[in-house]
Amino acid sequence: MFGLICGAVLCIAISFGGLVIKRKYKTNADFMTAYVDFIAYVKTEIYNNKTPIFTIIDNYIAKETNIFTKVLKVINGNLKRDVVDNENYPKECALVDKKNIKMLISDIASIGKYDSVTEVNKLNAILERVKVDAEKANVKYKKDGVMAFKLSVLVGIAVMIILC
Repeated sequence: MFGLICGAVLCIAISFGGLVIKRKYKTNADFMTAYVDFIAYVKTEIYNNKTPIFTIIDNYIAKETNIFTKVLKVINGNLKRDVVDNENYPKECALVDKKNIKMLISDIASIGKYDSVTEVNKLNAILERVKVDAEKANVKYKKDGVMAFKLSVLVGIAVMIILC
């Protein structure tokens, strides 16, 4: 009986670990999808309305609510104060890859420095790069994230069977 209880607890713990791994992949896939949407929005605003970058970011944050906008809000505040900080993000942003956040900071910091035609050309290049990264993140989630969860459940069940 004790082995069954220990096995069940270990099965749940191992499955939870797989769920966290799956959630990390899903968070990064969602972040990159929102990143593509944001760059397309910035490109449209700069090309059509010639809106300043901080106004664009404020408008985007107001219309969307997701993990990307939480990170973007912190970055926007830091850039307004001329501070570059890669560490102080909300707790729910812990699953986002730091590489993606640094890439976002770099992209935003480079926007708004040139004329609108040059900006749109730069944004087209950024958009193409981010689309590729978003596709990779989605494929990685569908392949590795889902597999990690299923595998963790199977390993948990195997441990439970062994301990019984």
